Amino acid sequence: MELEGFNLERIGFIGDGAGITWAPLILIEGKECEVGTEELVLVENLNGNRVLAVCRKGFGRSPGLRRDRYTPGRAYVRIGRRPSSSRDSFDFELSVIGEVAPDGLRQNKLIIAPRSEVYRFRGGNPFTLMKVDMRYEVGYYKDHRDWRVPALPRYIPYHIGVFCTTGWGKTSLVRHKIIPLLREAGYGVLVFDWKGDDYAPYFPGDVIRADEIILEMEFEEIAERLIERANYCGSSAPQGAMRYVLALTDALQRIKLDEVEGGGELKMRLLEETPRYIVNYASSRYAEENIRLFKNYFSRLSNSIFDECLRRMKEGRYTAEEVIEQARRGLKVLDLSGRESDEKLAIFLEIARILRYRMDVEKQRIGLALVIDEAPQYCPWGPTGLQRETTEIIVDLCALGRSYQLPIILLSQGIAGEIGINAAVRRNINTWFIGKVHPLDRVEAEKLLPDVDLEFLQSLDVGHFYFFGNMSPSPVPLLIRFEVDGDERGGG
Repeated sequence: MELEGFNLERIGFIGDGAGITWAPLILIEGKECEVGTEELVLVENLNGNRVLAVCRKGFGRSPGLRRDRYTPGRAYVRIGRRPSSSRDSFDFELSVIGEVAPDGLRQNKLIIAPRSEVYRFRGGNPFTLMKVDMRYEVGYYKDHRDWRVPALPRYIPYHIGVFCTTGWGKTSLVRHKIIPLLREAGYGVLVFDWKGDDYAPYFPGDVIRADEIILEMEFEEIAERLIERANYCGSSAPQGAMRYVLALTDALQRIKLDEVEGGGELKMRLLEETPRYIVNYASSRYAEENIRLFKNYFSRLSNSIFDECLRRMKEGRYTAEEVIEQARRGLKVLDLSGRESDEKLAIFLEIARILRYRMDVEKQRIGLALVIDEAPQYCPWGPTGLQRETTEIIVDLCALGRSYQLPIILLSQGIAGEIGINAAVRRNINTWFIGKVHPLDRVEAEKLLPDVDLEFLQSLDVGHFYFFGNMSPSPVPLLIRFEVDGDERGGG
């Protein structure tokens, strides 16, 4: 068979019982030593079309060596002699990718006829038959280094999950393939590096440490102390001055600290900015009087008080808003090491709440991808305490992100159950990368990859992942590999 741009070799024929999405391949003698599982093949369907498929589960059959009854072949084996191989055959189950058409692959709708010839590719990249943009790729196919596997960038906002047991390459896949893909597609990237050693060392110029971030609750603490020093702006009790605390918190968050040189200038900025926010927390009837009281009491504070506030705020160089804006322009890694778990989750929550507000209220297109490593720390299968809040907000971000260009990339060693991520979050994942799975995840892996030999999946080498879902141009999983500095073996 001839196909322009490809060198094809006949390896076998379709056997009995073929369907539309599945067919048995019987190999020509000798090809069992050359053709392995996950090999891409082309079927010249006698029913009138050409079909691209992948070899899945393989079988070696020898009727003379059946175990459930006596045969002459078994007698030969019993006395140590090799029986005849004349009735041996080697088969693969073919999983259909699609029909090859002039404009790319489309769904196959014809029964694959028995006796149809099957070919393997000896030259040319079969993925070019899909007619998609090859700039967006996630690695190469199996052991064919020149067969780059394309991805469909329009489905990036439908969220991505990367799963494999510890040390089998999930962070390496994200660093070397997924982050470059996101950047090529025009997204900024914000990485939450829980341990601080999976991403931060690899992007040294783009790291923000957790202790460089000042959170809203810290602004509120500063505001509370300032209003207390200002005698609660004439209120008889602290709770009566809450409107001033909230307004001052808003003002503190929106002042660009790099433009403020001293406590005196900070005081003047706050006297100008805070009244704009007081009207949000006071009734219109009393807003003017509240503003007058604030200015009267606040102006009496000495500049030295504001010097101390400015020093504390500048210790945290970035607000959550600034982190988001910097990440939208490129790549930023949040190194969360050195903080307690609740502090790490608090940083994530503050950033997530801002993003949710921008999408849900302001209807803003975000253009930012969030990479959440160690995802079970944020959205475990049974969340409690602060994790319940982070789980709920991740679900919200996923629901909104599809429309407002905020993809979530979740990494975990487990898929489901006690080692996995919350089911409500998992339901939002539409593109999957699954490598060697944890033994506790065998059942879940079998649900996701029903056509893949589970034992083969469990024996995958480092850096091998099954890629499937919306971003894949194939309706069936594809086995990909990737290089890490010229070597496929990568940690993570």
